[in-house]
Order: sequence, then C-alpha cells, then structure tokens
Amino acid sequence: MNTPSRTFDDASKAVMRHVKERHWDKNTPRGLAISISLEANELLEHYQWQDSPVGDTNELASELADIFIYAIQFAHHYKINIPTAITQKLEKSAEKYPVEKFATTDPAARKKAWIESKANFKKDTIL
Repeated sequence: MNTPSRTFDDASKAVMRHVKERHWDKNTPRGLAISISLEANELLEHYQWQDSPVGDTNELASELADIFIYAIQFAHHYKINIPTAITQKLEKSAEKYPVEKFATTDPAARKKAWIESKANFKKDTIL
C-alpha cells in the first residue's frame, strides 16, 4: 500500500480523530503509559535472542506506529507539543553529552565520556 507522506501534525490529528470516533479518547494517562511500554516490548520481541529482527520492515513499522499512537494520545492528554518536547530534550542532551566529547570513535574514550557525563549531570526527574 503506497500512502502519501504526512506531516507529524497531520498524523497526530488523524490519530486523535480515529480514537475519538471510537470513543477511545477517555483512556487514562496511566493506561496510555502502560500501553506505550507494552508496545515497546512488542517491538523488542522482534530482537529476542538475536541482533537482526524477526519480521520485515512493515512489521517493525507497525509496532513502532502502535508506540507513537499511544504516545500521541498521552501527549494530547497533557497538552504536550511533541516536536517542542523533542527539541527541548535534544538541547538538554547536547548539554549533557557535548559533541566535543562524543565525536570520537575510540570506544574507551566514548565510555569514559559517558561515565563522566552520567556522574556530572543531575537528572531533572523528581519521583
């Protein structure tokens, strides 16, 4: 099936229209978070016991789409703009993992840089 290319906004609107038409738009954030994790595990299952996936690209895309569908619903619940959240996360990641330290291909230098970055950067999650 050859479908036309869509923007992220188009895809998000299509997801929300799809779930609202079926009255699935009342799922709790907890349920959506659990579903994201479950779908991520279904994707991971394609790699169980091996480095190459079981299944073709279409099957992997289907699993990935399930993850995004639940993530879009979760974001909609909290009014999270996903592209903005991604941009902000990349900015934090660039600060935590500066390109000057991570541009090397030397495995020992990369491991050292990773350990130093993990030790010196405070996680912004409060539990």
